[in-house]
Amino acid sequence: MRAKISPGCARPGLNIPAIDEVPKFSASRRVNFTPQQIFAVVSDVGSYKDFLPLVERSTVRNRKPAVDGTENFGADLVVGYNKMGIQEAFSSQVQANLKDFSVHTVSTGNAVKKLISSWQITPVEGGQSEIAFVVDYEMKSPMLQMLMKGMFDHAARKIMGAFEERAARLYRS
Repeated sequence: MRAKISPGCARPGLNIPAIDEVPKFSASRRVNFTPQQIFAVVSDVGSYKDFLPLVERSTVRNRKPAVDGTENFGADLVVGYNKMGIQEAFSSQVQANLKDFSVHTVSTGNAVKKLISSWQITPVEGGQSEIAFVVDYEMKSPMLQMLMKGMFDHAARKIMGAFEERAARLYRS
């Protein structure tokens, strides 16, 4: 069965909105990993199921070798919260740029009107990195939007922590 791309759906390299548009969540953190190490963890979307809370499945579509340090590819995630009987599938377009250590995604799903995330990793002294994580989201249901607003800050900080823990497992002996 051929996939149908809905009007307004993001395509690689196109339609990636500026993340400066009044983000709903942003956080930054200094970590004891190089930008290359953190970038490798963040851009490895296919492994998200192995370490991100609530991610039940993560697959990558149409990933090709980077051209000039930039990769554009599709990804599908299934996120579930069994206690509340919630399961949501997201389809994302990902742009990963090794030259400036950034990863940007534009995602859509059944309950999600928009979900835009951005990771910017900056080298700092001593082989450390400063990670800036920004997420802008809007749910289709106003009720779900209000529920998410109360939980999103905590969930996003937990996500950042999961990425740091993954880097520790991969890069610390």
